[in-house]
Amino acid sequence: MLSFGVPERAGPGGAPTRGVVPPAGPQAAREGRADSVGALVSATGRYAVQGAQVRAGLELWASRAGTRLVLEDDRSQPARAARLHAELVERGCRFVLGPYGSDSARAVAAARPDAVVWNHGAAADDVQCLPGVVSVPSPASRYLVALGRAVAALRPAATIALVTATGRFARFAREGLERAAPALGLGILACFSFRDPPAAVAAAGADAILACGPVGAEVVLFRALARLVPSTLRGGVSPGLAAFPALLGGDPEGLLAPVQWHPGPRTSPQLGPSSAELVADARASALGELDYVAAQAYAAALIAGRCLELGPDDPLGAARRLRTTTFFGAFELDRATGLQRGHRLSVVRWSQARQQLLIAEAS
Repeated sequence: MLSFGVPERAGPGGAPTRGVVPPAGPQAAREGRADSVGALVSATGRYAVQGAQVRAGLELWASRAGTRLVLEDDRSQPARAARLHAELVERGCRFVLGPYGSDSARAVAAARPDAVVWNHGAAADDVQCLPGVVSVPSPASRYLVALGRAVAALRPAATIALVTATGRFARFAREGLERAAPALGLGILACFSFRDPPAAVAAAGADAILACGPVGAEVVLFRALARLVPSTLRGGVSPGLAAFPALLGGDPEGLLAPVQWHPGPRTSPQLGPSSAELVADARASALGELDYVAAQAYAAALIAGRCLELGPDDPLGAARRLRTTTFFGAFELDRATGLQRGHRLSVVRWSQARQQLLIAEAS
């Protein structure tokens, strides 16, 4: 687990499983439960890398807001996430942020259909459409569309080989690109799964290879493709993480990724700090480099707080009516489906060990 200096209690086996982040500033003495905000943070399990970013983003928000955080490690397990979410609500937290991962968020929403789920970490379209789910990030169906737009800009009329996982997130992403490809002037040459050998993917001869799957599977694929087809455009979801070079164990030079947020564009948000202020806060707190996972958690806390101000007795109704902007981008829910419709994905390209913004508002 990556820790950010917050006191924690050891759980079974000595692993830290929960923590309380005290408020800072003039509100530091306010310790009542009504001022607490709960959150599920994957400190362990397959989402631990993303969980470290979630925690960083929430700590920054809590420090600026003067709010006490109550964090629980869902261990990247959907059933545990559903149980802990219910417990945090019953403990009287002002609001509780949902988990990272579409599988875990789906479980939380299914277990508590009458509760509001403040969603920052689930992009799967079906999760965003569930009753009570208030989503900040763009849906999965736009992920590969954003990458496709970048490919079209770099290599017009390119052919694409897709490598996708079997879950719903990847299916929504693939279907989104299949619908958009003709308008982008792209041709989908072949579709593969992560069970197919990288050599078979490379042998398809596509101009670009785009992947959508678990971090570990994408890392294995990109390591192989760097040897097999170094001049082919390559992109996927996992290169959007700030920790990706360490996960890859090498230089991700040239890799493309859709990201929900990049600090590059200057913003004047209606709600909360600007991206520049957020980055400055992170540097002052020695939290390291933030990526979009931290940003979307922070933005979800901003949106949840605003909705409770606008509709303390009906925050879900307030969320459905709300149209605003944060440093993260626009927020507006589709009233018919519940999908996030205001926000836009960007695309980055790794260059000189940094994520460089390639296209803002790509999809």
